[in-house]
Amino acid sequence: MGDTEGPDARSGRPGTDREWVTALGRVSGLLLALREEEVEGGVPLPVPLTHGVTLRSWTAATRTPVPDDGEALDLLGWAARTLGRSVCRWRATGTRDVLVDVLEREAAVHGCEPEALVAQIARVQGVLTAPDAVSAALVWDALSDPAPADH
Repeated sequence: MGDTEGPDARSGRPGTDREWVTALGRVSGLLLALREEEVEGGVPLPVPLTHGVTLRSWTAATRTPVPDDGEALDLLGWAARTLGRSVCRWRATGTRDVLVDVLEREAAVHGCEPEALVAQIARVQGVLTAPDAVSAALVWDALSDPAPADH
């Protein structure tokens, strides 16, 4: 069983095993929810999320212990930017779209804001595409959830 208190020494990933699995699960869950909405709701999603392209790439990239599929990880970054634009548009103008609807539902499941899920995708993509362990740790720490304030 892996370390649950410090960096995962076996993989060189930042964060604990629990944090890493949680992050991967949130990304997978969001991509699955988006695909389900597209299929069952009949609502077309914007590129790169359309037709489950990012979901399939993400699934392929995470089948190996150390994802090395640059194209799939680039798609994941594109997906994060696409989702982020939708959230920004919604927050700035009140204009909702299917991406915001799915993000809100998924965020409620995790007890967080939609922006946190978008950040989680960016965080995972940044760690997996980092050129070295130090850069990966910087990305991981930069997008960490702040510790709750003691009052």
